[in-house]
Amino acid sequence: MAHTQPEPKKPKVQENRGIYITNLPLDTTVDEIDAEFSKYGLIDLSHDGSKRIKMYTDEDGNFKGEALVVYYKKDSVGMAINMMDDSWFRPGQGPNIRVQEADMSYKKTHDLEETKKTLTREQRRAQGVNRAELSRKLAEWSDEEDEVAKETFAPKNQWAKIAIVKHAFTLEELEKDKDARADIQADMREEGEKHGKVTNVVIYDLEPEGILTVRFEDADSAESFIKACNGRSFDGRKLVVTAAQSNPKGKFKKSARYLNEEEEEELLNDLVD
Repeated sequence: MAHTQPEPKKPKVQENRGIYITNLPLDTTVDEIDAEFSKYGLIDLSHDGSKRIKMYTDEDGNFKGEALVVYYKKDSVGMAINMMDDSWFRPGQGPNIRVQEADMSYKKTHDLEETKKTLTREQRRAQGVNRAELSRKLAEWSDEEDEVAKETFAPKNQWAKIAIVKHAFTLEELEKDKDARADIQADMREEGEKHGKVTNVVIYDLEPEGILTVRFEDADSAESFIKACNGRSFDGRKLVVTAAQSNPKGKFKKSARYLNEEEEEELLNDLVD
């Protein structure tokens, strides 16, 4: 009687739990990265108990503005990318950082490094304790994670009524023509009214990207405005129009003489702090 050969085991699919960050300020510290990216999930631990945050350096040991963060759960990767990609790492300081899913080669490299090390029994025991501690913290953190996820992926929220428009003007234009500000506000209000009731238009006259915001009475009007105007030409420039709920972190700047003129200034600062 012929014996059937057992089917070979399928290789276990490894989850990619790493994010790769570029454009970081050259004086960034591990603690800063930890503080910012821990908001979106628990960062995994190495065998020695240190968090898996790798800062990449050049031949001379200088930080290159690139870093790797490995999370304990894969779900944190999407959340971190959604919230941090193309945003300011430090409020008011550019350029925007880029956050993407890491190449899986980090996993192989890390595992090889760990394999090369001869771990003592105490180190292996500590590694097990670290994983248990992460599991315990994950249970405590889950409620907070749910709240972050709601804010991140909610289809609509209070900020969905506000559209952010980039490239609506140039700083030179505002400087040369004293009436340009009022004209641009009027034009944008008129365009917005085609989609619903506009309650406010605010120009951030210190933003090189020519940023203004259009606030609507309801989110559906804002969504219609965004779809119709994003990518359209305005005074020879291509507009980039997004919802405030998906806006990267950072404060929009305007001249001091306008700070108290619109209540939306305070609202948007609360949003992007």
